[in-house]
Amino acid sequence: MMRICVFLIFVLSFVSSFGSTLDEAKKVYLTGNYEEALPLLEEQYKKNKRNASVNQWIGVCLFNLGRYDDARDYFEYAKSRKVVGAYKYLALLDFYSYKFDDSKEMFGEYRAGLKRLKKEVPKEVVMAEDKLSKAKIMLDHVEKIAIIDSIVVDKENFFEHYKLSLGAGSLNGIDILPFEIEDSAAIVFEPESKSRLMWGMSLAEEVDSVDGIAEKHIYETQKLYDGSWDRAIKLDDNINIDGDSSYPYMMSDGTTLYYANNGSESIGGYDIFISRKDSESGKFYYPQNIGMPFNSPFDDYLLVIDEFTGVGWWATDRNQIPGKVTIYVYVPQSVRVNYSPEDPNLMSFAKIEDIKSTWDGNDYTDKLQEIKSLSSKKKEEHKDFVFHLSNDVTYTRLEQFKNRESRHRMDELMVLQQNKASDEERLHRLRLQYSKVSEVQRKSLAGEILRLEKKVDAYPDDIERVENAIRRLELK
Repeated sequence: MMRICVFLIFVLSFVSSFGSTLDEAKKVYLTGNYEEALPLLEEQYKKNKRNASVNQWIGVCLFNLGRYDDARDYFEYAKSRKVVGAYKYLALLDFYSYKFDDSKEMFGEYRAGLKRLKKEVPKEVVMAEDKLSKAKIMLDHVEKIAIIDSIVVDKENFFEHYKLSLGAGSLNGIDILPFEIEDSAAIVFEPESKSRLMWGMSLAEEVDSVDGIAEKHIYETQKLYDGSWDRAIKLDDNINIDGDSSYPYMMSDGTTLYYANNGSESIGGYDIFISRKDSESGKFYYPQNIGMPFNSPFDDYLLVIDEFTGVGWWATDRNQIPGKVTIYVYVPQSVRVNYSPEDPNLMSFAKIEDIKSTWDGNDYTDKLQEIKSLSSKKKEEHKDFVFHLSNDVTYTRLEQFKNRESRHRMDELMVLQQNKASDEERLHRLRLQYSKVSEVQRKSLAGEILRLEKKVDAYPDDIERVENAIRRLELK
């Protein structure tokens, strides 16, 4: 009898200890501290591998820690025990793996399970299904680009690893802004002319009354004639669509804008969009999602095209642990060409599983060497411009001009010089393209080449005319 009592006390003590530890693990899990909850739940899993809830909780921890492959088996077991939430996470794992048909089926099972429980479908699931539909369409239009390098770096200050030429402008932290903002993670774009700054941020006065969150918008400020900066102005609503908008980059033409947005038109978190400014109204056209392989079910952002080196850059956290990003370097096309939807390697190209498979037999060693020779950061303060006013006087900053009109004409001169460089580069690319295409395609290119040649030929006279006007105004 004594032995039986001792045994019962031992069993009750063990059960009590197990229950207490499981409660502790669950409590930490419910706080969202998945890194701390995971080892506690794994300890419980070793004691009872058939506990469906523990399997589900471990899966959720691994999922939120970015360990998707490790999470799948736990969700599969939870699904076998009819845990409804497991269907949602398996649908998301299939979505992230580009198994879009399987993902759609899992979302359907999840909806059916919620219906049996008489529960509503969460808003985030409806949004995920919408992104899934967009991704399925996007997979049939994967752009054919040569990705010549990839770099895995820390997400913090990742932009410092973009190796850009001076003509492409610069990427900077918020310390370059002439005023303070609260978002220390914002990235500020400054063109070569140093006449504009662009960045993404949220303002406290724009907090949404429903969810209490202020969305990020693209802002810019422009340098005034006296060298001071104008107030920060939000770009028009076509750019700042729903969701957060950030990571802007303006091409040297002054009209083509790339930026990232995580609203309803994206397929993941942030997606990269393109818009162009109407020259007459100054308003931006409605942006377009640039599609795959640039965008994915994950975050993709900060696309930069350096026309002077002939390469582009963008960052993504696809297939990376939290805190890390991959920077891809690619060769942009002058005219978009997509892979065939029937290509057996289409998904691989969309996911970027092997960058060398995108080279199409070309050798980009010299191009890579050229890029690596560039400094990723400007190590010295560069002059805004060099303008020889007279034999012994040279201006390098707008604030040196004494005459307001001459400052205005200097802005005009810098725009002319930028446009000249941009048009010369485009003309060079078109001539190269002309030599490689068919006779039919050459006819369509010939008109554009002739138009550009005429435009480029006119620049020296226009530039000289403005230079002389500046000298007359300033010397007067």
